[in-house]
Amino acid sequence: MMKNKKLQTLFLLITALLISNLGFSESYREGEDYQVLEKPGTVEVPGKIEVREFFWFGCPHCFALEEYIEPWAQKLPKDVNFVSTPTPMSEKWVNHAHAFYVADAVGKLNTIKPALFKAIHVDNQPLRSKNELADFFAKYDVPKENFDKLFDSFSVRVKVRQAGALTKAYKLRSVPVVVVNGKYVVASKSGRGPDGVLKVVDFLIEKERVAGELSQASASH
Repeated sequence: MMKNKKLQTLFLLITALLISNLGFSESYREGEDYQVLEKPGTVEVPGKIEVREFFWFGCPHCFALEEYIEPWAQKLPKDVNFVSTPTPMSEKWVNHAHAFYVADAVGKLNTIKPALFKAIHVDNQPLRSKNELADFFAKYDVPKENFDKLFDSFSVRVKVRQAGALTKAYKLRSVPVVVVNGKYVVASKSGRGPDGVLKVVDFLIEKERVAGELSQASASH
């Protein structure tokens, strides 16, 4: 019986490796298309493959990626958890990070996030100050008093600090960046448009999925 179990385990491991190699023969290369973090980060939902987008509302490349990443994220399978993170990488980015979490707190993130991107990059409204952002939110039935209260609230300040801590932990220097499962960093770069970035992310999702299946097969036998 023990011998049969060992043979079965060996068969599963070999099969998983073959599937891995056939499924994605390193069409994207470490160091060229993505970076591997020396110290992996903690994912928000254990057991799921995390895809975390880091962005700034004022970044034109982030705006370009937004058109692709939102519909792409809506079609992700159940074993993938997508997270948006507005990085306060620079002092002038902090107010936009606060605004993101205010929109989330009032349950209007899906409406306000694309609208804020459009206002900044299409309508040429920088919307940098707290008062400018409050006036913008008022158009979406968020009274200024509520906006101000949430903007300066403890919960929003904590989330902005956490976003900053993640930015430092992942050693990010620019945006947009997508981090897959706390391990792989995919940055937008010359010659690779938004669609290209997401193709690399898809590849890394599958890479993590196969690694997880291999680990489970090994542990169960």
